[in-house]
Amino acid sequence: MGYLGYYFAWLALSYTVRQPWLLVGLVVLWLLRGVVPAPGALFGALSGAGRLREQVRLNRANVTARRDLATVYLELLRPRRALELLEEGLALSPDDAELLYLSGLALQRIGQHERALERLLRAIEKDSRLRHGRPYFVAGEALLSLQRWDDAVDAFERYLDYASSDVAAHTALARAYAGARDAAAARKWLRAGLETWHGLPGSMKRRQLAAYLRAQWARVAVLRQPGAVVAALSLAVLAGYGARAAWPLAAGLWQPNDARSQLLRMREAAKRCGTQQTGEFEGEYRASLSEQEDEVGYDLRIGRDRITWQDEDHGTEYCLSKVIERRGGSLHAEAILRFVSARERDEAAAGMSTSPGGVLFDVRLDRGRQFTRLRLAPVGEPMAATVLDLRRKQ
Repeated sequence: MGYLGYYFAWLALSYTVRQPWLLVGLVVLWLLRGVVPAPGALFGALSGAGRLREQVRLNRANVTARRDLATVYLELLRPRRALELLEEGLALSPDDAELLYLSGLALQRIGQHERALERLLRAIEKDSRLRHGRPYFVAGEALLSLQRWDDAVDAFERYLDYASSDVAAHTALARAYAGARDAAAARKWLRAGLETWHGLPGSMKRRQLAAYLRAQWARVAVLRQPGAVVAALSLAVLAGYGARAAWPLAAGLWQPNDARSQLLRMREAAKRCGTQQTGEFEGEYRASLSEQEDEVGYDLRIGRDRITWQDEDHGTEYCLSKVIERRGGSLHAEAILRFVSARERDEAAAGMSTSPGGVLFDVRLDRGRQFTRLRLAPVGEPMAATVLDLRRKQ
């Protein structure tokens, strides 16, 4: 599973604590993938490192335990600790090809490339087929760091004689040729690596997916192919827009269940906003608080699909999203509360705006002999209702 285990665990943590901003940590984990060991290496170390350390302590001549423990430290990305054990092992068995290779790998990882090459070449002299030619690959990486391009080309080509399906080696060889100013050969080997990946069985494709993606990136970073650069920029722009569009949905999924349910309900209501009709109640009214007829009122308009009132600059509207019950002289509906500017108010009056707000209201209209009663209450909060008496304007 590799580093995907970290990503899934981080997603689970973010979802558990309901904090969508923690998703940014996925980018941090990706950047630290070369510093933080893979989950498999951690679990392997927990299960075997203690036993190996005890064997090393009890038996100074146990070269095998030192080698195995050093391998664990290399998987844990602790090359200096591994090198200490390997040096002890080489003091006991200086011609052991496996110890020479592992010490060369540790030296290459801590940046001592010249010393790494010396160990790797000795390992190759002892056993050129060791680990299917892997010492050649590590030597090639050390030579790349030393900018010895021609020698790196030779090392990677020798490694590919043993492991022709390794996509990472094709990419490394392309980098070596690019450093040697041979662009045609660099393009050839990079293309060969990409074609190799496409020809692999499904299981091998999955194992080498990261190497395939690095090969695609090499088309931009190493070869600077114009088409690849344009494609990378386009993908970056699309990814940015996609992330921006997907963020509200992701944030909604990370909200508590009751909030998520309300969010989904609002989305459904938003789709229906402007599709419901007020019917016989459409018209201009003078409104006042119920049972306070002497109080100064204000103008209110029941439009085709919404109820609005406003002052000079701003207004309030309830856009009908669902008719619950309609019968002679009464209407029971659900609406979305919005606060609109003068421009939006005019668009709403013309039936041109259906943008939803964020609060659902229960709306009831009942026609009486002298006036029409309007009752507005937030959904789920009947005690917070506002009741108005409406008198139609002549």
